[in-house]
Amino acid sequence: MLLLTALVLPLLSTASTVQAFSPKSFHLGSTTAIDGLQAYRENRITLNENNPVLTFDYGSEVGGFPFVEVQAPSSAVQVQLKYSEPYDGLELPQGDGPWLYVNGLMNSFRIETFNITKSGKAQSFFIQGGFRWQSITLLGNTSLTISKVGVQPSVDIKDPESLPGSFSTSEDMYQDVWNLGARAVQAACVDAGSQPSTWEVSDQGALIRGQYPAVSALGNGFGNYTLDFSTKISTGGTGWRVAGGANGGYGPYFVLTSNRSGLISSNITSLPQNSLIAGYGFSLINQAILPSAPPQTYSISNMTIEDGKWYSISTAINSTGYAISVDGQQIAFIENAPFVSYISGSWGSGSLTDGTFGFGPYLNQEAFFKDVKVTAQNGSVLYTNSLTSTDILEEFGIASNKYSVCLDGAKRDREIWIGDFAHTSRIIASSSGRFDYIQSMIGFEFDWQYPPGPAHGLVPIQAYMGAGKQYREAYYPSEFGETDYQFFFLLVLTDYFALSDDKALLSKNWDGIKLLVQTLVDRYYDPASGLMASPDASWFTAQGSQNATAPTALFLVTLNQLINVATALDESQTASSWTKMATRLGNAINTLLWNDDLGAYSLSLTQPNDSAILATAFTIRAGIASPARVASSVARLSDVFLKIGYKDNSAASDASSTQLSPNTQGFLFESLFIAHLQYNVPAEAVLPAIRNLSEVFWPKMVTQNEYFTGASWEYLYQDGSPGIGIFTSLGHPWGGAATYVFSNYILGVRPEWNNAMGEYEWVFDPAWDVAEGLGLEWAKGKMPLSSGGYIEAEWRVSGKAGKTKKPSMTATVVGNKHVKINIKKRS
Repeated sequence: MLLLTALVLPLLSTASTVQAFSPKSFHLGSTTAIDGLQAYRENRITLNENNPVLTFDYGSEVGGFPFVEVQAPSSAVQVQLKYSEPYDGLELPQGDGPWLYVNGLMNSFRIETFNITKSGKAQSFFIQGGFRWQSITLLGNTSLTISKVGVQPSVDIKDPESLPGSFSTSEDMYQDVWNLGARAVQAACVDAGSQPSTWEVSDQGALIRGQYPAVSALGNGFGNYTLDFSTKISTGGTGWRVAGGANGGYGPYFVLTSNRSGLISSNITSLPQNSLIAGYGFSLINQAILPSAPPQTYSISNMTIEDGKWYSISTAINSTGYAISVDGQQIAFIENAPFVSYISGSWGSGSLTDGTFGFGPYLNQEAFFKDVKVTAQNGSVLYTNSLTSTDILEEFGIASNKYSVCLDGAKRDREIWIGDFAHTSRIIASSSGRFDYIQSMIGFEFDWQYPPGPAHGLVPIQAYMGAGKQYREAYYPSEFGETDYQFFFLLVLTDYFALSDDKALLSKNWDGIKLLVQTLVDRYYDPASGLMASPDASWFTAQGSQNATAPTALFLVTLNQLINVATALDESQTASSWTKMATRLGNAINTLLWNDDLGAYSLSLTQPNDSAILATAFTIRAGIASPARVASSVARLSDVFLKIGYKDNSAASDASSTQLSPNTQGFLFESLFIAHLQYNVPAEAVLPAIRNLSEVFWPKMVTQNEYFTGASWEYLYQDGSPGIGIFTSLGHPWGGAATYVFSNYILGVRPEWNNAMGEYEWVFDPAWDVAEGLGLEWAKGKMPLSSGGYIEAEWRVSGKAGKTKKPSMTATVVGNKHVKINIKKRS
């Protein structure tokens, strides 16, 4: 039986220094509830047959190791804990999970069972990624008194008023929207060493609790092999994978169950005792957009599988299926024909016989693994490992994180998506002030920059925080699904330089920067069109279309800002080379992609009659459009408006299933202010879009209690609900651009390049006409500085009705003698 009482966990840098998260309110009854909750003050609460369900509301996004403290039970008691970001996940069997995409150094499942046998604290072994809601359900006809519930943090989340950065205005909703990004980055950014491995390795082998299988980085080139290993079931069953994809392991998955029922919550219908269950895809069940084949179940009649006993497992792959043997006896042959329609070159290896291997029991299971051997069909040994050394953790991508990193989401995918960080880094700079995260992320990417070979010079776009860089070549090309995420990394570098003037960090990595730029030009620049296009490129910013405006303009934005860096570092030759390339890109965009009939830049050469919001956003930020074209592009945003926000492009459907992205709209949002301030587009022209994003779109993340997490979201539907349903990340920093846009343009504190000085300077320059058009009477806030201290600024407008309102402005640099601020007073 799996005992989860008083687990002793590794020392965690975050968890050991931050106070535990405590629920704000709770409900006791026969079911979960969102209404009628009462304040939680560490109340002593008794669960029994009449009131077996506790609902806890933490108020906003939290994350870490859930725990309960209990009074002495009269006998062993089991309770099931369930977690969810939106409330409705508590009403689903699996919460708002499971997360069966990658291992993620977290609990792959959003339900878990504690078997409690004594007084004290029972704490989960696993981190639970971000959640707001939790339920505790008593299993069986018994009772249990709980004295305390909470979460030992794996992230450091402060309330908005405690952050170095701040923002408020005369309209409260603006501050509520600002808070979304501020909480999202805190929930998704993790300190070095704060995320422990999900495996425990000892001289007995690797003890692995039920989780998404972690796969070896060394098995990607294997095919038609036999995998042998030894396993001892502690509770319920054991699980493994073969012929899996490099990125996450999509492929065949097998679970062997023991003859014991295990925990009360174990689903013996889906996972019957003494059986082999074979699945294909991500796991044994479907989860939203993550497909899995219907599992096949094989009852084992020729032996009894027992807990606590070592078994030798063999899986032999051939062209027709998988032969599974236990202690030399074949227990099943799984034909692969039912899996053919699930083969995926994007998710998996693209083959039923080729790919890597990995280990991970299913929910409520626990097993030891050791003595792994992989043998080719010709009898040669391809791989051996005893699994008794912690050296294996980086190979399987599950070592504790060496770097402080920011993940794409608090609950999923929990990978280092470097493109998402383009928003995250600027939110950090406006709110939490954790510039060490930005510096660490830059260090991580350059540490992982690919050596000579097929990916030479590139950086990973979706690395595992628990993998080792010595295996990085094994993740090519699986980590490179979005080519323009390389551009976004360059944007991160240059945005950071604008915010910090950190010449030392950029100089340290200058050779890596130049290599990356040259690699991108060599691989993806099409000299025939003068645009960014290549058969092996996939453009996230243009939905895969080649010779497209958005990715080309994005690269141009990064080059323009890199030219500033080169100038600051006295790298005149490099600056000159990049200036020539930037000119070619700008000329090509303006010559080939502006469509007079459309009144906007075309999505791409192959979709000339479709507009796209990132085509508009990045051409504005790149500074290549004439004021007339900027004004026209802004006016044509109505072509992509859909009820509450803007579709990525005009070709996207108006169907209810169409997702609206706060990521792409975040870039658009900033470009609207730039259009007004730098291109003199009248305030009344940009106000409709700015007002909609500020007062309709982002507030949807605030005003719906059932979905509210206090953090920004991944996607929205046009009715304002989460954009991919229960799967949607509601703690996603890429959705929080309003945080830095409000600070930079409504408050008006931002860095700007000063050509005369050849460097960035801080300016206090609110978008007055826009602020007045939004009905704002004042704004105030703080902007953290990377070298310490902060800029404190405030403006107010006053005047009688019918009279010109006069703004008053004050800005002060606090705690930093080296930073000055230029207060710009516009008429």
